[in-house]
Amino acid sequence: MDVMDNGVIRKATAEEIAEIESRNATPEPKVVPQLITCGQGREALYNAGLFGKVQLAIDAIEDPDTKWRIQNAWDYRPAWERQSPFVVTMAGILGLDEVALDELFITAARL
Repeated sequence: MDVMDNGVIRKATAEEIAEIESRNATPEPKVVPQLITCGQGREALYNAGLFGKVQLAIDAIEDPDTKWRIQNAWDYRPAWERQSPFVVTMAGILGLDEVALDELFITAARL
């Protein structure tokens, strides 16, 4: 493998090759968006096959205050914050762990 050193191309040392290969093999850490639009979230839920389960989950909430707050957020919030009570509550009801919820937000941000 060749490398450029001060404008001169030369053969890489074994240490340089190992370092280059290590950098190329290490995946970039995932950046989880902390805010997505409601439309992005709904589309991501639909694509994941979860959209139809949301209203059923909301309807099953027994506490009237919690149910109203979750329904209000589902119907009217223009954006969803990753750590909001709405998102955390719905993730739990839908059976999404932290990793799955992060993936949903990452996917949603791309839509």
